[in-house]
Amino acid sequence: MIFRGLLISGLVLLTTSFDLQAKIYSSPILTEAQTLLVSQPERTLTITKSYLEQRRLSQPQDPSRVHLNSEADHSTRTPLNTVNALQIQAQALSLLQRPEKAIAVIKKAEKTALDNNLMFSVFESRILLAQFYWVNLSNSATALKMLNTLNIDMKQAQPINLSRQLQELKYKALMLRALIESSIGKDAAAEKLFIKAKGYLVTFDDKDETINYQLTLGQHYLRHNHYDMALDRLLSGYWLAVENDDQPQIARANYELAQLFEERHVLDKALEHATQAGEFFERYKRTQELAKTLALIASIYEQQGRYNLALVHYFNALDQENQLKHDLRSASLRLNIARIYLHLCNYSKTEQYIVQARNLALQSGNENIVAESQILQGQLELEKGELDDAITSLQAGLISASRIGATNLQLMGESILSEAFEKQNDYYNALLSQRRYEQLYAGKQKNATKSNTEVFKQQQKMMERSLKLEDMEREQFINQNALYKQQKISLTLIGGLVILLLLLWRRQHINKQLKQQLTKLTTDYYTHPRSGLRNLRMLNARLANSLQQSSANFEQWHLGEIINEPLSDRLRFALFEVSFLKRIYLEKGYQQGLAAEKEFGNYLQQQVLEPARIYHFSDAMFLYIEPNARLSCDPKQLAESMQLLIDNYTLPLNINNTLQIGMAEYPFLPRAYTAINDQELIDILLMTVDAGISLNDKQPGSHWVHICAIDAAPAASFVGDNIRRACVEGIDKGLVKVRSSTNNEIIWNYDHNINNDIN
Repeated sequence: MIFRGLLISGLVLLTTSFDLQAKIYSSPILTEAQTLLVSQPERTLTITKSYLEQRRLSQPQDPSRVHLNSEADHSTRTPLNTVNALQIQAQALSLLQRPEKAIAVIKKAEKTALDNNLMFSVFESRILLAQFYWVNLSNSATALKMLNTLNIDMKQAQPINLSRQLQELKYKALMLRALIESSIGKDAAAEKLFIKAKGYLVTFDDKDETINYQLTLGQHYLRHNHYDMALDRLLSGYWLAVENDDQPQIARANYELAQLFEERHVLDKALEHATQAGEFFERYKRTQELAKTLALIASIYEQQGRYNLALVHYFNALDQENQLKHDLRSASLRLNIARIYLHLCNYSKTEQYIVQARNLALQSGNENIVAESQILQGQLELEKGELDDAITSLQAGLISASRIGATNLQLMGESILSEAFEKQNDYYNALLSQRRYEQLYAGKQKNATKSNTEVFKQQQKMMERSLKLEDMEREQFINQNALYKQQKISLTLIGGLVILLLLLWRRQHINKQLKQQLTKLTTDYYTHPRSGLRNLRMLNARLANSLQQSSANFEQWHLGEIINEPLSDRLRFALFEVSFLKRIYLEKGYQQGLAAEKEFGNYLQQQVLEPARIYHFSDAMFLYIEPNARLSCDPKQLAESMQLLIDNYTLPLNINNTLQIGMAEYPFLPRAYTAINDQELIDILLMTVDAGISLNDKQPGSHWVHICAIDAAPAASFVGDNIRRACVEGIDKGLVKVRSSTNNEIIWNYDHNINNDIN
């Protein structure tokens, strides 16, 4: 059969379409697109287009390095990810047989990488460009020229950061060059390149690429009729793919094994592998590979003499190729269909499909199909008894086959021509055709013998390795006995270590439980038991250092530090007394007072939101803290906010909403942030609340008092044991400014009055 020759042009594209290079992408979207590249290139194309259109290009801090950071901002894309997206998009276009767009996109990727000094991506894009010229445009000369230029550029360019990257580039270039050399018939040169590429592959330790290498080398041997070596490589790749559960590579290996068994006429195994490959291609709608697999299955059925099944599969493959608009493969399939109809003696259909195939071949300029159509036409005319026309067609086909070096077509043509001359009683020319057939067959056998010689050498090497392996096994047995005692000792030590680890784990578990209990107790300790709000229990008594370290996960207020960062915080404080809470206890009793206080605490927790904070300072007093970015704000606004907060709670309940508020800001002294600490600030607030209560005695209702030091107030004025006295002295000297809700004079309490020294 010459069916293999008809599929050689498509074999290269199938190989590269399965070429899975392990690559890490920082964007999950690109990882998904790369994963779908083999099975669903249309989906890959959609994902990359959306990624490039919906995100704007950003500039990295260091564009010369490989960025592995994730893109937290989903509206931007780094230059490296932009290049990766364009490369994936170009590969998808190549698989979808849109070479012009693929080349345009990969050139855009190369320019983007060059603009951002991403040299690894520049060289990677050039390798893909050479691949597109070879695979999609069948321009091996241009592809090899590009690879030669690339090799020079890689030597002259600045060193790439990671040596592994440079090895990966060299490996890809070598593999591509080896495939091209193999496709143009340079068997020895290709094999040397494959061996050189394997040296780089060993350093990668990449299972996916190892599978790809084995299958690619198997394809090379199959293309050049080294069947035993091809079987060894393809089976190795197949079982590695099965072990790695790599379904696309399994399907690829099945297809190649089916081709190998079909050529060796092991048709049952060929059909088994081809069917498995076809199931994968059909499931993932890989139209191009499915068409080739259907054609291969049809060829197997044809060789088995099951012509009806072969005809059905040829027609199914033809439908797929028509959808892809592959005229060349459509012409080849039409010739196969014509040959089936010839077997079925349907001469009119045979003639019809031969003419269609020849017309398509002439349009595409494929001499191989033209030559085969002429030979098949001659065979048809021979069957119909038109001997002169048959001889003419066969001779024309043989001339074309000889010109393009199609040995299999020449063998078939000479055999049929000899039969035609014999039926015409021209025994001399029949003998000449038979001798030409035997010469061609002898040349083919010579090549097969050469291949068998290579196989024998390989088998000899395998035998030598087997003998060495037996010696190594004997040495291993001796070493195992020597290590047996060592294993017992090791097991004993491991057992002891396991017991120790269990004890440590138990201790850690108990420690974790104790920490959880401590956390719960600490949280309860820092919460007011009646209102549920935060309290200032630790304002005067700080925790020990060891306990502070173990409680580092709690907020800063747990340690009583109401000022978090004294050198940067600007805070406003309001200490207010809610008088109605006292009256509820006195008027309605203890239980209702507890319930009211808890409800009021829940209300405050809901109303006061971050970054503001509120604390339950004492029975009916609460401390409110909020950021104060603008120190010149009127305190009246804060007082009104506090009053509104209480009014919203008390008005529906029809209870007294009288409120006494004392206010101050931190820093209290603008020129000396740390002159007054948090305890002293609380003392100042208590003094202002007391002043508000005194105002309430003169003028009933809600009152507020706000004090603050002027900008020029010196810190030395507030140094001493009694901050209240210092504030009163500052008020008298004009260093502290007092504002309140009324114009009445404020009489400060005796403990901080200048004329009453109380220590």
